[in-house]
Amino acid sequence: MKKFACFALTAALLLAGCGGTDGDNAAQSQTETGSAAQESTAQEGTGQTEQEGTQTEGTQTESTEAASANGASIKAGDYSYHVESLEKEWTTDNGTLACTVKLAYPVFEGDTEGEKNINAFFKEWADDKLDYYENDKDSIVNIALQYQTELETEQNSTQEDSTLPPVPPSEEDFSVGGVTVRGSVISVFMESYSYEGGAHGMPGRANYLFDKTTGKETTLASLISISEEELNQKVRGLFQEQVKGNTEGFFEDAEETLNNKTDFIDNYYFSEDGVVFYATPYEIAPYAAGYTEVTVPFEELGL
Repeated sequence: MKKFACFALTAALLLAGCGGTDGDNAAQSQTETGSAAQESTAQEGTGQTEQEGTQTEGTQTESTEAASANGASIKAGDYSYHVESLEKEWTTDNGTLACTVKLAYPVFEGDTEGEKNINAFFKEWADDKLDYYENDKDSIVNIALQYQTELETEQNSTQEDSTLPPVPPSEEDFSVGGVTVRGSVISVFMESYSYEGGAHGMPGRANYLFDKTTGKETTLASLISISEEELNQKVRGLFQEQVKGNTEGFFEDAEETLNNKTDFIDNYYFSEDGVVFYATPYEIAPYAAGYTEVTVPFEELGL
């Protein structure tokens, strides 16, 4: 609660001083922040798109951008899927909107065992999200409800302006960034945006890998032909080339941060050209710079 109140105070001060913004992610940004969540990535909301695969050592890669969550069928290699979405709002007992959640996820349209199991995975993913929002006291929903309720209570008891600064409703959105089929693997790239008060929200990303035949989740580490140490060295070098070529666009300690980083494999997604590794906002560059990305061709990883 104290953390949320701190965010709220920051919001009030910033909104009063500079006109304020609501957020910065992908579809949520109104000013400078659109690049923070989706720059150089497959974007949601671009309509039905099918990109030609790249033939590499006899292995076809098919990548698509996700259409808006309107049920339109989208092709990814030999597969078709559509995006389903749900939206839920939570209000206080007095009817004040506290939080909105939007969940979008892919639904594959075939009847293979792999597709059925992937669909079951994302159905459970959505159910678990809703259960968390409803029942965990530390969820964005319950924190927002608690704050807005306290704000209403203070206003009603004093009949004066509350000492708690007002904040817009919180929100958390999940979207499908794209689906890529590479060899025996289906990659589902998810993007998110979370706003809990303050000058802007924060973007998020996650990538899920599935075996095409079984639909069971797999890991990048189990698929690549090089060690994680070799991967770190390769990816670190690509990032360092970017930093050295644009020192003004990165933090002064960006190179030091990269030298100490050993978990590059945790932040990635599949694209048509290879595996994209990224540094999150604030990690080596300012928030406005968004995600910093480098791409390693599939063949260099044995994929």
